[in-house]
Amino acid sequence: MHLNCAGSGSPTVTIVGAGFSFDWALVQPEVAKFATVCTYDVSGAAWSDPGPKLDCRGRVHQVRELMRTAQLKAPYVLVGLSLGACVARLYAAEYPSEVAGMIIVDHAFLPDSGPAKATSFAGLDSPPVLIEKTPLEVTVEDSSEFDNLPRRSQELHRWAMSLRPKLPTADDAEDCLAQLKAARPLGDLPLVVVSTGNEAPGYARLQTQLLALSRRSSQMKAERSFHSVEIDQPEVAIAAIRKVVRLTSVRPAPR
Repeated sequence: MHLNCAGSGSPTVTIVGAGFSFDWALVQPEVAKFATVCTYDVSGAAWSDPGPKLDCRGRVHQVRELMRTAQLKAPYVLVGLSLGACVARLYAAEYPSEVAGMIIVDHAFLPDSGPAKATSFAGLDSPPVLIEKTPLEVTVEDSSEFDNLPRRSQELHRWAMSLRPKLPTADDAEDCLAQLKAARPLGDLPLVVVSTGNEAPGYARLQTQLLALSRRSSQMKAERSFHSVEIDQPEVAIAAIRKVVRLTSVRPAPR
């Protein structure tokens, strides 16, 4: 598997789940100025070799083994975009001692949330779709300010998509949601929820439920982002990561 790490210091920031490593080209160099930050390509995507079909737990274990093989010590700050937020949450549920903090970016999938459920994934980094909305057949190139990316990253993204990677599906989302039903809340884990200007019915309520996962949560808004905050408004993603990294060194007051 392809892993790209930059910067120094602890804890290591790991960007998990959706998208390619180079989609974070506007975020990773800035985060590297104050932390170690790693991006990777899921097996079967971009520079990573093909692997078995992954369920949600398989995605979690793949991240864990990748970080251990690279000798990057836990605990980690996990950054999960879209379906990647499910992976980050399940990682924290299964290995709580290995997670120091979490950033959830435009996550619209929660178990037991009534009618607002994921219905489809049109691409590796497609927008979250609520059941009240007609599924949108768009990709990152269509749904983001794709020209914001460095030219080389744009070329790499198109190359990676031309390889026809294994893309997340509605079944993948449902699997993650099923696994998360038994997950415990995050307790005092530092958490920042990055929300977009999504006006779909149920989206705001879902963000509120995410904030309730931790007693040390806060929200940041990326109002000008449709979904790919790391491309449309990278400064918001960077600020969220910086905040959580700082909070990992601050112990909560006794309750």
